[in-house]
Amino acid sequence: MWGRFAAVSAWSMTRCYPRAMPDTAAPEEPAGSALRPVVVERPVLAVRTLVVAALIVIAILGLLTVLRQVLDLLLILLVAIVFAEGMRPIVGRLEDRRLPRPAAIAVVYLGFIAVLALLITLLVQPIVDEATSLARHLPSYQASIQSTVASWQHALNLGGSGSPNIGNTLAGSLDTAKNVLLTIGGYIVGVIVNLILVLVIGFLWLITSDRLKRFVVDLLPLRHQALAGDVFGEMGQRMGGFLRATAINMVVVGVLTGVACTALGLPSPVLLGIFAGLTAAIPLVGPFLGIVPPFLLGLTLGAGHAVLVLVVLLIVQLIDANFVVPQVMNRVVSLPALAVVVSLLIGGALQGLIGALLAVPVASALQVVFLRVVVPYIHTTQGRNDQAYARAYTPLSAEHRAGPTEGGRRLNPR
Repeated sequence: MWGRFAAVSAWSMTRCYPRAMPDTAAPEEPAGSALRPVVVERPVLAVRTLVVAALIVIAILGLLTVLRQVLDLLLILLVAIVFAEGMRPIVGRLEDRRLPRPAAIAVVYLGFIAVLALLITLLVQPIVDEATSLARHLPSYQASIQSTVASWQHALNLGGSGSPNIGNTLAGSLDTAKNVLLTIGGYIVGVIVNLILVLVIGFLWLITSDRLKRFVVDLLPLRHQALAGDVFGEMGQRMGGFLRATAINMVVVGVLTGVACTALGLPSPVLLGIFAGLTAAIPLVGPFLGIVPPFLLGLTLGAGHAVLVLVVLLIVQLIDANFVVPQVMNRVVSLPALAVVVSLLIGGALQGLIGALLAVPVASALQVVFLRVVVPYIHTTQGRNDQAYARAYTPLSAEHRAGPTEGGRRLNPR
């Protein structure tokens, strides 16, 4: 009986007071562990690392110093390469007629030198005569400009005591333009002296560039050799095409400006035409620079004559911009206007006028590398299959197919 009572009591105790669950909480850490200091291990630069870094910095500075010293020679080399690439299509056509390459290059060079000699023979005497006449009549030209501008200010009631003397400013600008026009002869002489070195380097480039290109392409992996050869070919076409297009544009602008200045009765029309042709080589800003001297000389003949000169020369520039430039320039240079401006600023800041003239062909060659190598590589690393990109770009060589992973050339860049 007592056993049954004990069992019932135990059963009731478990019903009313459930068994306590075991404590699963993490054991508390000792009090002393909270005061343990934290030790941060910092990497220590070895002396060898510092020496290597210092040597790299010294090597970079030395390389920049050497490049600065030989910058003029590098510019001549770049001019020679651009000149040679401009002559390459003519040399190739002569080679197609079974003429050896050295003989084809010699024929092209002889033709170029003959044309240059003819131009010098025809233009030297007029340049000397007009420069002498311009220097002799400059004071009277300045007085005429001041009189014309004074009549303008009087007619427009702009001749107050506090108004700027525009006549003196324009007369000083004419003196500056005279100095620029008179330096054309000396500039041409300096160009002819450097032209000899350019012709020699260009001759050697035309002979050895194909072997050099094959050597460089052979150093690359086999799957990239077709693209590399195509990129090198298009870079040469861009640079050479820019030279040919610039030469055609300079001749057209110079001839049209000289004829217009002669028809308008301006003094020194040959000098004005040559100056306009030279400034036409500078993209975007060159056409406006070529108008300034004729306009200033037009002021010597009267206000209405100056306006007529400005209108006629603007028409000449519009004809060049809408008919000549799209046909000869936009086919080979597809740079956006912003890229042209930036390249001109960089080239001018580095090496003045020569740097500005070479900036556009160099930027055009770099554009080929960017569009055909860098952009496809980025697309490949991102795993993209950009069919629109593949349709917009086609290769130069028939055996190399374009695509988002293999590069290409834009058909309609603008």
